[in-house]
Amino acid sequence: MMNGILLLALWLVPLLLVPLAIRGNSGVWPILAALPALVAALLLPDGAQIEIPWLLLGVQLGLDAQSRIFLLIAALLWLVAACYVRAWLVDDRTARRFRLFFLLAMSGNFGVIVGQDLVSFYLGFSVMGLATYGLVVHGGQPQQRWAGKVYLAMTLLGELVLFAAFVLIYQRTGTLAPDMEQLVGGGPWEVGLLILAFAIKAGVVGVHFWLPLAYVAAPVPATAVMSGAMSKTALIGWLRFLPLGQQAIPEWGAGLLIAGSVAVLLVIPAGLVQRDPKAVLAYSSIGKMGLMVAALGLALREPTLAGGLIAVVVLFAAHHSLAKGALFLGIGLVKNTLSRWTLWLMVLPALALAGAPFTSGGLAKAQLSEVLSEGDVLWGNGMLWLLVVAAIGTPLLMARFLYLLNCVPRNPIARSRWQLVPWLILVTMMLLLPLIEDDLSDSLSDPWWLLSALVVAAVVWWRCPDPLARWVGAIPPGDVLVPLYCGWQKVVELVKGRAQVAGNRLSRMSILKMERIQLKGGRLRGLLLLAGRAGFGSLWLGVTLIFLLLTVWS
Repeated sequence: MMNGILLLALWLVPLLLVPLAIRGNSGVWPILAALPALVAALLLPDGAQIEIPWLLLGVQLGLDAQSRIFLLIAALLWLVAACYVRAWLVDDRTARRFRLFFLLAMSGNFGVIVGQDLVSFYLGFSVMGLATYGLVVHGGQPQQRWAGKVYLAMTLLGELVLFAAFVLIYQRTGTLAPDMEQLVGGGPWEVGLLILAFAIKAGVVGVHFWLPLAYVAAPVPATAVMSGAMSKTALIGWLRFLPLGQQAIPEWGAGLLIAGSVAVLLVIPAGLVQRDPKAVLAYSSIGKMGLMVAALGLALREPTLAGGLIAVVVLFAAHHSLAKGALFLGIGLVKNTLSRWTLWLMVLPALALAGAPFTSGGLAKAQLSEVLSEGDVLWGNGMLWLLVVAAIGTPLLMARFLYLLNCVPRNPIARSRWQLVPWLILVTMMLLLPLIEDDLSDSLSDPWWLLSALVVAAVVWWRCPDPLARWVGAIPPGDVLVPLYCGWQKVVELVKGRAQVAGNRLSRMSILKMERIQLKGGRLRGLLLLAGRAGFGSLWLGVTLIFLLLTVWS
């Protein structure tokens, strides 16, 4: 019974604390809201579950080994971000509004992780997505409003597609809580809609353009949880509703493999020419999610590898969440403190994300290489080469990130220590993650020693003039959307110009016609007036002559 109450509490406590968070100026409520989820992830046993048949259409909440890892990482990220919010928004007039959307998004995120039925999962997914819009447009600047519009449009599209996919699943299985065996046999529309809905949330190439815009526009704590916790709900959805390991779907698996490979290749040049450190991290997230998407695509093609690939994807997701959350929150730390050593501490999560030896990234990369060596030669070798490209490109992106981070303007705040302590806890968790593996020698078995030279080059790059100055801005955040939007704007301006010209012509023609009508009307009135005056004069002359004649004759 207590297990069920704790599962329900981690979902509902953030909602129940909303009135308190928006009524006063205390920033402690978001911190308290994340604690039940953290306690549940640490204490609840695998298989804990609660069913509430009278709520919605029958809510089922549960926790297994995979969702426990996602819940633990998400709760830790939300807790650290809440501590950052408490120091950052102490004097902000919009603090209450930010805390409102922050708590709603937190509740939706936790609901996705523990929701076992279609309705509760979709409800959490929708609340999280819509509430995040309020975080993206928090600053109210034109750039943030534009990013918010793009984000909201893509979010609504993803929710609509996911709703259609869930309707097809329910129509076929007849249950709102299908297990893995019941998910087998789904048609191409069902699988395709599931893949597309979560591809939008994950930022898969082709539907990724919202992600750099939103990450740049959103405040630092919002970006940290968006990249570290919310984007991983796409992986949760695929792991929960795709028949991984039960059925081979080679066509869709090949599509995910290709999309993930293209992401890894394209984000390197796109990230290197950015001028905002958050934009560099955004493109890095697209590339890292591309690796995980490609791994899931291989699991769809080869069900025999699904078990190992799923375990690696969960490990990779945990590593990426911790490292990327630390990097995004570190941007705020560097801005809000004057100490130079905070900038040097950022090298730790940057090394982990780059896959340096003895880090969580090195462990995840070694585990993925081991699983790929057991599969199909063609696709396995292709994925291994993809890892090589990522091992070269990610350190370069991290070097670019550190260079840009050193150039950001400083705005120290008095309560920066509230941000530093939880951030150090997050970095410590990231450093301790490799200890779950007994043998760390695998992280040194591959020729990734070139990473050390690249890190040294990054430090040198840090102190030199910008070597990419001539290419900076060549690919703006949003990449493919920007020329499309500019082209659309030109079309709109052209149509408006043509319409204005035509309207001016019609106006001039109307004015001329009115002038002619007025002229003709004036002439007519003049003639009538003249005729009237002539007739009156003749009458007066006639009367006068008659009067004279009568006078004479008399």
